[in-house]
Amino acid sequence: MMTRPLAPKVLLLLLLPGSLAGCLDGFPRRDRVAAAPDMRPERFFDGRTRGDGMLHLRGRESRTLRVEGQGRAEHDGTFRLDQTVTYADGTTEMRSFHMRRVDDTHYIATLSDAKGEVMAETIGNRFHLHYLLRQPAVYMDQNLYLQPDGRTALNEATVTLLGVPVARLSETIRKID
Repeated sequence: MMTRPLAPKVLLLLLLPGSLAGCLDGFPRRDRVAAAPDMRPERFFDGRTRGDGMLHLRGRESRTLRVEGQGRAEHDGTFRLDQTVTYADGTTEMRSFHMRRVDDTHYIATLSDAKGEVMAETIGNRFHLHYLLRQPAVYMDQNLYLQPDGRTALNEATVTLLGVPVARLSETIRKID
């Protein structure tokens, strides 16, 4: 049986991330973390929220989206957030998030889009999540920044495949009375 050398495949894997790195702009280099207001996701997402945003996909057309959320404390002490994501073309996705506060700054959660547990933390006005999506080697790094009005949060997320950014989400989320 004749085998082919692996060198061309390995070379391709090494060159691919570098060639793609410039194809998807990142977020502006501004530090949005502030000491106040204190971001507590179980408070911000309690009740109804609405997010409007843009999903930028590498090599594809960007998609506008709206996220309608309903959050509530559960009897077991966890917090549940159910969301409906609607894209401009009418496509919808449902997502569910359950989280439990572990200490002053850390949370453990499950997310219908994630594989395994999601670890999250708050630092001042920032809520940071990093998790493996349901596909191998695809990660989401998400930062939500509570704004001074206490009723608006900016959501900035990056999806990476093998460490290379492949999608970026920018969203403004508001509490709805």
